[in-house]
Amino acid sequence: MGSAAQDKEGDIALGYSSSSSQAHPSIRVTGRLAHDPRNLMTFRETTVWTGTGSHTGSNRWRDYTSMAIDPVDDCTFWYTNQYQPADGTGNWNTRIVSFQLSDCCDHHRHG
Repeated sequence: MGSAAQDKEGDIALGYSSSSSQAHPSIRVTGRLAHDPRNLMTFRETTVWTGTGSHTGSNRWRDYTSMAIDPVDDCTFWYTNQYQPADGTGNWNTRIVSFQLSDCCDHHRHG
C-alpha cells in the first residue's frame, strides 16, 4: 500500500514498500514535479530503509504508511512506513523520513 501527498507547488511524493522473493520488504520513495509529464514519476526511486526480515504467519502488511506535507512550509514531505528487523510476526518497526522534491520553500520567501 502506498501513500502520496502534494506540496504547494503541485509536486507529488509517493512512498511505499518494495519486496520480492529475494529481497525483504524495504521502504522506498519517489516523486514528480508539477511540470513533469503526467502519469510518470520522474524522481529516481530511492530506498529509505532496507528491511532485514520478512513478515511471516499472516498476510496483513503495509497498514501503517503515511505521506504528509508539513503544515508549516507546505513544502517538506514526511513519510512513515513499517519494516521488519527480522523474520517474524508482529515484530515490525517504523521509520520516518522527511524530504523536499524542489526548492519550493525558496520561491515564496519575502525579504
